[in-house]
Amino acid sequence: MARKSLSAWVKTLVLAGALAMGTSAASAQYQFCVEHGVLVAHLSENFQEKQFAFGLIGQTAIMEVFVAESGTWTIVVTDVTGTSCIIAAGNNWENVVAQSGHDA
Repeated sequence: MARKSLSAWVKTLVLAGALAMGTSAASAQYQFCVEHGVLVAHLSENFQEKQFAFGLIGQTAIMEVFVAESGTWTIVVTDVTGTSCIIAAGNNWENVVAQSGHDA
């Protein structure tokens, strides 16, 4: 499944959810959320993306970056209930290594 197919899948689910809730698709644009394990399994099975980095957002959420060797990437935010939302996704991920002794 290509990244374009994930985008189509996400858009379909968001639109279906928006229609079911009676909200506009524009306001639901970034509200694709599922249980954390389901999303992690989907990213792994369909895109071979694995967790690359994570960070805490206060005491209420965790932000994770999933990356595949192919260069696809997804940023996910998970709240304390275990609900994960895709915040952004794309292609051409590059790791940047800072040289020691040099300021960024």
